[in-house]
Amino acid sequence: MAIDTETTRFLLESLQQGVSFKKCVTLGRQHYLPSNRESRALLTRWGLKPDAYPKLMEGEYPRYSEAFWEVLGAKELDTMDASSFEGATLLHDLNQPIPDRLRQAYDTVCDAGTLEHVFNFPMAIRNCMEMVKLGGHFFAFTTANNYFGHGFYQFSPELFFRVLSPKNGFRVERMVAVEYGPRRRWFEVSDPEAVRARVTLVNNFPLLIFLRAKKVAEVPVLLEAPQQSDYFEVWNQYSADPEQFKSQVAIRLSRSIQKFKRGVLETVPGLARMIEAFMFSSWNKNFDFRNRRSFNRIKK
Repeated sequence: MAIDTETTRFLLESLQQGVSFKKCVTLGRQHYLPSNRESRALLTRWGLKPDAYPKLMEGEYPRYSEAFWEVLGAKELDTMDASSFEGATLLHDLNQPIPDRLRQAYDTVCDAGTLEHVFNFPMAIRNCMEMVKLGGHFFAFTTANNYFGHGFYQFSPELFFRVLSPKNGFRVERMVAVEYGPRRRWFEVSDPEAVRARVTLVNNFPLLIFLRAKKVAEVPVLLEAPQQSDYFEVWNQYSADPEQFKSQVAIRLSRSIQKFKRGVLETVPGLARMIEAFMFSSWNKNFDFRNRRSFNRIKK
């Protein structure tokens, strides 16, 4: 769990855009990884004077992130963990409901690498949402592609757009996919419901989702289980007019195409499966950052 150069950039940008960090809680006591040189460059880039924050440059590497939260304007900072081994100020297992005293207690709740390690994710994300004050923000910097074995989960954009929705009192203000390759590329991520298509990706490097969501209403959280948007749309279309829906499906899946696919599978199955593999790879634009419907490149 740590704040690195990319998460630092995202948080400083959020500060500039008016997010309040006055009273914060982080999931886990997070380390601060940027070097002194990188810290000076980042603070200068966002209009802050590095010399005004000497504590950020002090101590052995890697150091904990309390001094960085002070840069963001935090007057009160809590760190939450299930264990005291790193000196967290709040001991709580996120698999369990939070106590009432923590509900609506914070301007900012930040996860920088915890939720993927919590088995009871629905309870953990509910806890995070309930800790945010009305008008406050939830941040997540969490695993997406190519983190096999890192934790219990790797997450998709669909999950966070459906959970952090107006129905649950939140609005996603920004979601970025950050690829940790030789070039740390940033891409703005579209809401699958808005583009009416799955936002899918096959890539070669570790990928994180950076997320900022604002609490816009105080309502009970997750009274209904979220549904994936493309399935929900299909169910609605079928319920409205089952016969018309079946005819539309038949048009999309014409018998001639299905007959051709079946013929190839029966005669040269190896070739058919090879073609199928390419269809579900980054060679297919729909599974690559070239898909501008789903991803927009950000120039940092």
